[in-house]
Amino acid sequence: MTHPTARIEQAKREVEQARRQLASTTGALQYRLKPGNLVSSAWEGVREKSGEMANGALRTVKDRPVATSGVLAALVIFLAREPLWRLASGFLGENEDDVDAGTIEADLDHHDKGYDLTAPTIGRSKKEGVKV
Repeated sequence: MTHPTARIEQAKREVEQARRQLASTTGALQYRLKPGNLVSSAWEGVREKSGEMANGALRTVKDRPVATSGVLAALVIFLAREPLWRLASGFLGENEDDVDAGTIEADLDHHDKGYDLTAPTIGRSKKEGVKV
């Protein structure tokens, strides 16, 4: 049987060792929970994930170039729909000398006799303007 003071000394050593392990664990936790370290760790995770996503996207593009081109073309057309519409309507629209599409013309010489047309036809271009 061991001496009681030896058991007390052994218990003190075990308590001191447990205290050191706790201090070490606490220090490690404090280091890992610093805001700068958390941000760095999160940023590293984002970089790894984005790298994986980029590799997956590149594999998809290499495996299916026609489908990828079609999707990209549709996306570009969708994003540029208004400028493309203006461009197309400029090619297909009226000439500069034509009357605006929103105006109503009244031709008193050639009209349906069942209707009374009292507005005269204006024969000026947009460039000439209206003179008073």
